[in-house]
Amino acid sequence: MSDDTAIGRSLSEEIGYWLESASRTLEKRYGSGVPQTKQDMLLAHYLYGLTAVAHAGETPASHLAAMRSYLGRLLPEDRVAQALRAVPEEGDSWLESTLDRVEAIGEKQGHALLAQGIDIVIPFPSRHASAAGSAEPAVIERDPPKEALSQ
Repeated sequence: MSDDTAIGRSLSEEIGYWLESASRTLEKRYGSGVPQTKQDMLLAHYLYGLTAVAHAGETPASHLAAMRSYLGRLLPEDRVAQALRAVPEEGDSWLESTLDRVEAIGEKQGHALLAQGIDIVIPFPSRHASAAGSAEPAVIERDPPKEALSQ
């Protein structure tokens, strides 16, 4: 599915689309060179940034439930749980800085999605409509995860 079809998708579908794109980018970029647990952490941090804008008015538990649901579409349950609990080992500066970059790219994309005016259809009942008003205009990049991971 191309980015040009985004107009017909809900925010939930867009988040799923960008998460799948990030997952493919991580696999292509790192393959077996970076352990799967670290790739899962990177994916979870990207998703956190991507969904933080849309779930800004919610409780942390509600946002975490949304993240579990999205990650659960791509990863087995045990890997989802591990990715959401994992922290970089002390002194792993590469992972720490990469997590920060990937999360920032996800957040930028989240703002762009909301600014784009996509219908907010997120399958979580505690969603606050007021979060949509906080989006700042932004240009959607074609493949934001690739931008961070290629640096």
